[in-house]
Amino acid sequence: MEAAVDLFSTQGFHATPTQQISDRAGVSAGTLFRYFQTKEELVDTLYTSIHRALADAVDEGIRPGIPVEDQIKNVKRQVLHWMFENPKKTIFFEQVSSIPNITERIKDKSLIRFSALDELYQKAVSRGILKGINREVFLAHFWYPNFMLIHLHSFGKLHSNIEEIIEQSVASMWCGMEQKQ
Repeated sequence: MEAAVDLFSTQGFHATPTQQISDRAGVSAGTLFRYFQTKEELVDTLYTSIHRALADAVDEGIRPGIPVEDQIKNVKRQVLHWMFENPKKTIFFEQVSSIPNITERIKDKSLIRFSALDELYQKAVSRGILKGINREVFLAHFWYPNFMLIHLHSFGKLHSNIEEIIEQSVASMWCGMEQKQ
């Protein structure tokens, strides 16, 4: 599966033939099709696995007992750490989430629904912390800058320490949503 992630993240889903995946993995095409009947099934399996890993990263960032604002920031940090440690999986996840004609099962998951993050958002809204910020704007601030940072990192364009970049990203996200009193 790593061979598929590597190729999909650099060439895209449509430009990567299954023969190339099996060659990279060092197996025959028949062996690949024994595990995955179609390329779409392989993509679906990879996406589901990465989605689960990102959901785990969200869950790991939650620290009950501290203010909701700090929990949201912790989740952002945890997700960014995971993404910087797994740039090819992150790029693959982003690509599949934005392909218009992918399988129905993936379409349902591509809305990036993470219940723990949704709960934090709802708490922040109910406590007036994210007053006037709708869910889609919150998710856009939370997720999409991360993907850009991972692309820049993959291209060798980030010259700062990763920890500094993560802290700047967290601060930037929060400044973009912070309510002016």
